[in-house]
Parts: sequence; structure tokens; C-alpha cells
Amino acid sequence: MSSPPRPRPIPPIYRLTLTTIEPVLAVAGALQALLLPHIYTSTMTRGAVPYLAPAQFLYTGLAGGWLLLAFNEAVVLRFNFANDDNPALWRAMAGGMLLSDAATFHSAAQAVGGWAAWVRVGEWEGADWMVFLTTVPFFVVRVMIVLGVGLQGTARRTRRRLDERAKMMIKM
Repeated sequence: MSSPPRPRPIPPIYRLTLTTIEPVLAVAGALQALLLPHIYTSTMTRGAVPYLAPAQFLYTGLAGGWLLLAFNEAVVLRFNFANDDNPALWRAMAGGMLLSDAATFHSAAQAVGGWAAWVRVGEWEGADWMVFLTTVPFFVVRVMIVLGVGLQGTARRTRRRLDERAKMMIKM
């Protein structure tokens, strides 16, 4: 008789978001940066900045970053799933992705004239909403992963580590 399957430490919504949906969007962004950089530039800057062909190397570098993100999510995190899911790996990778998110959010603000212009949501155009909706949900998922929200066993391990550290401090 087989034992009942144990719960997976990574919730299905996190897995779907970061191993399927976002990698597809990242590859699409990379292709746009490589093949249609003028559209990317126009979308990000509300048409205020023209595409300059001599700057293509910047778009190629941007595409490389997105392809790395897509690979890490679609391959590394899936490989981790096939090998019994390690929440610590998911948390570490999500933390690294948050660094990329910070740069992405700042670049989006720079593209429209700075944070003062970006926070005026009432002035947003369709492209601004598209950028927001293709970045912020994934950012929220990463923050939740880093915080351990919904990860099996994470709260218990964190509490145990804190207890161990407190005991060590008392002994000192």
C-alpha cells in the first residue's frame, strides 16, 4: 500500500506564475528588444524617445537578461520541482529576481520622466498599464516567496532558527 502524497512545499500558483507565465513573457520581451526595439522604446517612453540603431547593443543586453530570467524560471525552478522542491532555492532565486525588479521599475519610471511622472496613475496610457500588469504581479509573488508566505515548512524552520539563535545569545 502506498502512502498518501505529501504536500509540495511550493504552492501551485507560485509554480504556475514563475515557471510558466513569466518565462513566456520574458522571452516575448527579449524578442521584442532584439527584433522590434523601436516598438519597445516607444512603448516604454510613451513615444517621447526615438529608437537609435547605434544603441542596439543595449537592447541586446536587455534581451540577454530577460532570457536568463526565463531560463532560470522555466528550467532551474522546474528542475528543482522534479527533485523534491527546495524552498530555500526558490527564496534565494526570488530574492535575486527582486534585484532585477528594482532596476526594471526604476527604468520604467525613468522612461516616462521620473518617479514624479510615473506615480500619476491617472495619466497612464495603455502601454503603462501593460508594463505594470506584466511586472507587478510577478514582483508580488517573489516578495511572498522571499517572506515564506505559503511555503510548506518555512515558518516552522524560521521559528526553529530564531529559537536556536536566541539560545545562543543567552549562552553568551
